[in-house]
This record gives sequence, structure tokens and C-alpha cells, in this order.
Amino acid sequence: MEKYKFSELQYEPTDYSKVNEKYLELEEKALSAESLESLEDVLLSYDRIVADAEYNFTLAYIHSSLDAKDEKWQKAIVEETQGSALSDPSGLVKAILGNPFFPLLEKKYGKALSIKLNKRLQTEGKAQSQRAKEGELVSSYQRIKAMVRATYNGTLMSEGGFYPLFSDPDRKVRIQSRKAIFNAFLEKKEELGRLLETLVALRDSIAKENGFENYLEYMDFCYCRFGYGEKELDRFVEEVKKYVVPLYVDILEETRKRLALDRMMVYDMGLMFTDGNPKPMGDSAYLTEASRRVYNNLSPEIGEFFSGMVETESLNVDFSPNKVAGMGFCTEMRKGMYPYVFGSLDGTAEDVAVFTHEVGHAWQSWKSDQRLKLSLFREVPLDAVEIPSKTMELFTYEGAEEFFGKDGEKFRFSHFRNAIREIINYSAIHELNTWIYTHVGATFDEINAKWLQIHSSFFPGLEWGELEEEEKKGASLLRNMGVYMFPRYLISYALSEMCAMDLFFLKRRDREGALAAYSELCSQGGDKSYVEILAQAGLEPSYKEGRVKKVMEEARAYLEAN
Repeated sequence: MEKYKFSELQYEPTDYSKVNEKYLELEEKALSAESLESLEDVLLSYDRIVADAEYNFTLAYIHSSLDAKDEKWQKAIVEETQGSALSDPSGLVKAILGNPFFPLLEKKYGKALSIKLNKRLQTEGKAQSQRAKEGELVSSYQRIKAMVRATYNGTLMSEGGFYPLFSDPDRKVRIQSRKAIFNAFLEKKEELGRLLETLVALRDSIAKENGFENYLEYMDFCYCRFGYGEKELDRFVEEVKKYVVPLYVDILEETRKRLALDRMMVYDMGLMFTDGNPKPMGDSAYLTEASRRVYNNLSPEIGEFFSGMVETESLNVDFSPNKVAGMGFCTEMRKGMYPYVFGSLDGTAEDVAVFTHEVGHAWQSWKSDQRLKLSLFREVPLDAVEIPSKTMELFTYEGAEEFFGKDGEKFRFSHFRNAIREIINYSAIHELNTWIYTHVGATFDEINAKWLQIHSSFFPGLEWGELEEEEKKGASLLRNMGVYMFPRYLISYALSEMCAMDLFFLKRRDREGALAAYSELCSQGGDKSYVEILAQAGLEPSYKEGRVKKVMEEARAYLEAN
């Protein structure tokens, strides 16, 4: 692989008018192709064009995320988003699919080829202007969220600066810090409330113009939920209510007693210990070096890969007030280059969870990229995407002392309990998004009222207390990236956590067997279905009836022993 550093990579804006011209040229070649070889040349040319455009888009996205105040990169990502949405390969894709030699091409590349090409036709063939507008609005929300500031104890801080205060041992600090950031978002309620209403209407329009009944059906197709859909996801959510919620109620009661509180409130959920939650022993540079040791001990292959990421500057997790708080991501670059990891460390235990999570994504991306024949196959079915990252969080428990020193056990204790809470929270947001896109036209206040109702059903008995006034106005909803930026995505985290726990419990019984299964899982890509990917690692779909109950029985046993 050619040596490079991320800071030295040159960005060249994609000329989407030329991209569309190339698509037309290739369409003519596909229509006239009279052999497997000539049709394959068209496919490979198309794949290269898509890969080049995605690379430019990725560079703009990374830089725009690193600094929401940088106008150059904010402009670049808007232009890339709009251009990408307005590019139209539909004629070319139809010509490839309709060529008499396509069955031979499909035989060579697998049945996933026709699935991927048809998916592009059915989800991107129409409503290009609406998709461009949606991308612009999502970027706008990300920028606004990153630039929210609030004053606490005389200091003006970004949202990320408040995160350590949310789990402060002093209850008054937990309340007042949340109140400060809540009111800062409420000052933008009119703008952000209108933005959400516009996004919902746009997304509904995009789905219907592309021939889908609603946005739920459209996104299931976009996320490659083939062979299952809303029925199975709804059943999973109901099983979460039945088997996960009671376990978390017990965890909350255990926590209440440990903290010596009369009753648990929503703002108490983030605190686990009277002397405070575990904190990493150092900054991003310290965590990077600690990660080298952890990954080398976990697997020499993963350790070598992580060192390559560091050497190429393929991660930036330094705190910045100009980054979106609470967001980490991993994104692919060119084939043969290391994936890129983004984060904004805030000095809490969540830093380690985000760090290990995103490296799990990077490892899967790297492993599968070595095997995949086409860039088109990089897109993994969504519900399999989060399993490698969630599993990496749990697999690195063995190195917790490297990150937290004597508080390593406190981290393991709190992280696993928080993982249970996450399953519930992601399921609750999924139920809210289901309601939103089956009640298109609902106002922001109506959506928020439904959110408060749903939240109370997933977290029974928990009240907002001194923050109730802000909640009724929509403070939490305004901050919720899962509603604004990633609708229909977050349920994947809940599904994936179940599979991650399966692998974690296997690792406790058979370390080498679990690592082998994990390696096999991470080697898969978008040339396989969700169920096929799981089968490679000996896993079953989390929506399968009885799966939630089984995993939670093992989780309860683990909690009782730890």
C-alpha cells in the first residue's frame, strides 16, 4: 500500500455534470456490449466512477465534521451532497441489467450484483432534488447542533463540554448542567422544530415518489432489510419491552441503592458510583497508545492494523467545541486505504466506548475490503454493520485497566449495564420514528408529546423532576440526532448489541473460538445478506422469536456474577 498521511490528501470537488456525461457514455456501451468482457468493462468503469465520487464526498464530510465553523468545508459538503443526489446513473444501470450477457456477469460476481443495482434504481431513481434538499437540511442540523453554546458557572461551553457534568456525583450539578444546555437548545426550538417537520415531509415525498408506500418501507429497502421488515422489527421491540426493560428496572433499583437516593430520576441514570464514574487515565494521545497495547494483546493482526491507522493519521478523536457532541463515526476511504475514525473525547468513560466502537467498524471495513471485488459491495446490510463495533466494545474489556488503571473493573461494571440501557433507548427512538413516519404532518410539539409517552413506557417509573418543564417543550427531542439525522438506523444498534453479547459470552467460554468467529464476521461484506453474514459467525437474527429472552437470561447471569 502506498504510504500517505490524511493531512496530506488533496481534495478535488467532484464535477457531477461530467459524472453524468460519463454515465451516458457508459450507457451507450452497455446497450451495445456484445460479450461478457465488454459488459464487465462497463461495470468496472461505473464502479470506479462511484468510488471516486464517494472518496471526494468522504473527504469533504470528514473535514466538515472536524470543524463546523470552517465555511470552506461546510460549503464543500453541501455541494457534494447536492451533486451526489442529483447525479443519475439510472439509464446506465438499466442498460447493464438489460444486457443479454448480464446473467453471466451475475454468475461471476454473485446474486448480490443484481440486488445492489436494482436497489440503486428503486431508491435513487427519482426525487433527486428532494434528496439533495434532505442532505442539505441534515448538514444544517449537524452544523447548528455543533455550534450551540450555553453558560454554566460563568463559562460559555459547547454541548460536548457539558457531558462530564451530566454524570457528576453532585446531583445539583447534574440538574443545573442539563437545564443550561436544554434551554440553549430551546432557544433554537422554532428553527429546529420547523427543520424536523420539513425533513419528515421531504422523506415521505422521497419514499412515495420512488414507489414505496411510506418512508418505513423505503428505508427498509435502502438498508437492505430483505426477507424481513417492519413486522419483525416491531416484534423485536415488543420483546425488548418484555425481557430487557424488566432487567433494566432491576439495574436502576440496584443503582438507586448504591447511590443512596430516595428515588431515581432521569438525570440520575448516567451516574453509577457515589465517588463518580470511571474516567480514562489520559487524553486522546494516551488512549491511542493504550489502544496499541490492548489491540496487540487481543490480536496481533488487529494490533498491526491499528498501528497503520495511527501512522496514516486515520483517526481524530481530540475534543473540539466545533465538533458535534456525542457523535463518533468511521468512514471508508479509497480501496487499499485505511478507514477514518472521528470522535470528540470529553473525558468520560464514554470516550473509550466510542474509541473501541469506531475501531471495530474500521477493522470490519478493512477486513472485508481485502476480499470484495467491487466498491458496490462495500455497503453492508445495515443491521450487520454495528455488530463488529458493538462486539469490539465488549472484547476490549480485557484491556480496561490499560485505559482506566485501578478503575478497570468499574468500567466493565458500568459499561455492560449501560449497554442494556442503550438497547432500550434505541428501541424507544425506533418506535418514535415509526410513529413520526406514519403520522406525516404532525407538528414538532405533537411529536414531542408522543416521545414523552413512548419514553415513559420504556423507562417506567422514571420522572424528569426539575427538568420536566424543559422536556415538555421538547429539549431532549431537539438534541436527538437519531430523529433528525438517522431515522430508521438506531434499531440496528439494538439488534447488533444482542449479537455482540452472544460473541462476548462465547469469548468468556472459548476465547480463540470467539475471535475466529469475529474475524469471519468482519470479513463479510455487501455481497451477502444480513442472515448470511450472521451465519458465517454462527449467529442468528436478533428479531427471531425467543432470541431476546435467551440473550437477556445470559446477561442477567453475567450481571449477577459481576
